[in-house]
Amino acid sequence: MKKLLPFIAIIASGAFIGNMINIGLSYCLHWQSLDPIVFMETFKVDFPLLLGPTVITLLPAFIATLSLFLMTKDNKLARKYYLFAFFGLLLTIIQTSIYHLPMNLNFMELKYSATEASSKLQGWVFFHWLRIGIAIVATVFALLGFKQSNLSLNK
Repeated sequence: MKKLLPFIAIIASGAFIGNMINIGLSYCLHWQSLDPIVFMETFKVDFPLLLGPTVITLLPAFIATLSLFLMTKDNKLARKYYLFAFFGLLLTIIQTSIYHLPMNLNFMELKYSATEASSKLQGWVFFHWLRIGIAIVATVFALLGFKQSNLSLNK
């Protein structure tokens, strides 16, 4: 299982990043082009459809990275890289839970005026790209951990 976990961590992290980039380059641009009230009505349909791919890519990446950190005790540098990767993914989950999710629910419930919705969406998009950047850094650290683990095995 330990040989499979790095592949799960890296592939799932990459898939998560791809999913997030897709949201940023397609959905976000579409949402920003809409009237704010129409956007919130559209978001009510779009968000549940986006939730599945996000969860099924982020969850395996998160669990595999945590497992790699916990299982890699003999290689301190690889362990450190896996820890950074795990914290990066954890940070994306915290950001999503504290910032994006409450706003998503408010969008779905049409809780904002048109002006507020427009402003909130701009912030949402900015922090969405920040979340993508954090996920990319986390994935780089997972790759470094994998590389370091393989270097020590080949010695």
